[in-house]
Amino acid sequence: MDPLSDIDTKSRILDAAERAFADAGFAAASLRHIIAAAKVNLAAVHYHFGSKEGLIEAVFARRIKPLNEERLALLDAAEKRAGSRALPVTGVLAAMIGPALRLSRDETRGGAAFTRLLGRTLAEPTPGLQSMLQRQFGDVIARFTAAFRRALPRLPEGELFWRIHFVVGAMAHTMCDPQNLRLMSRDLRDPADAGDLTRRLVNFLAAGMRAPLPKRRTRK
Repeated sequence: MDPLSDIDTKSRILDAAERAFADAGFAAASLRHIIAAAKVNLAAVHYHFGSKEGLIEAVFARRIKPLNEERLALLDAAEKRAGSRALPVTGVLAAMIGPALRLSRDETRGGAAFTRLLGRTLAEPTPGLQSMLQRQFGDVIARFTAAFRRALPRLPEGELFWRIHFVVGAMAHTMCDPQNLRLMSRDLRDPADAGDLTRRLVNFLAAGMRAPLPKRRTRK
């Protein structure tokens, strides 16, 4: 088998599957539709990916692996700059958010199709999908959690996880719904500028991460 032809076939299947899963959902998108769009036969899917579940995992891994590598490289750089000094929370947030927003605006790396796919995981969560994403993001989540602990050492553990949860939610919404800003602002803002979006979101979320602890309600 020609290695170059093999790579091209695999890429066509992944491209077609990414679009199909994003548009129709994981359950509704059939292998028959995917192989027709990719102009391959079913044997090619089984050869490269083994099953539909293996194909779904490969679709995510193609985008998530380089995303994770970029995030960790930026986090390593932020930690190196900090040295023994306090790690700035803005540096941790920029390393986490910047690569994701750039990916969401880069059509050569999936762009809109992949962000719609991520939106599907929020709209159609299943134990299988959640387990798969945990495998792909698990090590990165652990590294960033440790970095946030270092940046905010006085924040109680439970509160830290709430705030990381809010960070992920704001990032996901910004990635997956870029047109909402245009509707609210009447086209005054361009959501396609990933650099500007990153700066705005990092500044906003840094304030939230540093915010005073919520006051406990006293029972009467």
